[in-house]
Amino acid sequence: MMLRPNSDAIGRIVQRMHRHKLFFIVLSIGLLLPLAAFAQSSGVKGRVRDVDYKSIANVEITARVNGKVVRSTKSDRKGRFTLALEPGTYNIAFDAAGYGTGVKYDVKVKENDYRDLGENLLMTRDRGSLILVKGIVFDKANLSVRDAPVDLYEVNADGSTRKIQTVKTNRAGEFEFNGIMNVSKVRVTASANGVSGSSDIVTDSPQVYRTVIKLEIEHEDPN
Repeated sequence: MMLRPNSDAIGRIVQRMHRHKLFFIVLSIGLLLPLAAFAQSSGVKGRVRDVDYKSIANVEITARVNGKVVRSTKSDRKGRFTLALEPGTYNIAFDAAGYGTGVKYDVKVKENDYRDLGENLLMTRDRGSLILVKGIVFDKANLSVRDAPVDLYEVNADGSTRKIQTVKTNRAGEFEFNGIMNVSKVRVTASANGVSGSSDIVTDSPQVYRTVIKLEIEHEDPN
C-alpha cells in the first residue's frame, strides 16, 4: 500500500528548508562583510603631480615589501589614488611613462587608517625622453638681453598655438625651458621694450634644441 504524504508535514519541512537557507545566506554575508570592511579600512592615498604641479594620470603606484610588489593601483585623471593595504610597513613606488621612478620608503600603515601621503607627490621628468629648448636673446648690436620674457608655444598642425611655459633670460641673455614631451613643433617668442621676435623649431625627437632670437632694439647698459 502506498502512503499518501501528509500536507502539513510537507509544509513544515519546506519551512525548515527555507529557514536553513536563509540562515546560511545571512551567515555568508556576515562572514564576507568584515573581510570587505577590513580590506577597505587601511591603506594609503594621495595625489601625484609634476614639477609644475599639474596632475599626472595613469601613474602606477605599487606597494612593495622586501622588493616584492604586494598590491598596485593607478592614479585617475586628476592624479589621485587610493591603495588598500593591510597594516604594515611598505615602500611605495611611483612609475609613469616619461618620468623618473619615485619612491617613498618605510611608509607605515595602521589598522583602520588611510595614510595620506599628501596632495603634492612630485615626479620629475626623465630627461632622456624629453624635448629641451634652450637659447639666447641678442639686441641689434649682438649683445645679450637680460630679463627678457620668453614664451614657449606648441604649434598645432592647423597653425594654432598653445602657450606652454614662460621664462626670463638671465644676465647672459640665456634661457632654458623645462622639458616637454610629445610636441612636434614649438615657437619661441622673446620680447623687450615693445619689440618681439620668434623662432619656430621642429621638435620631432627627444633631444636638446637651441635657438637664437635677435630683437631690433638698442643696447641698454645695465649700469
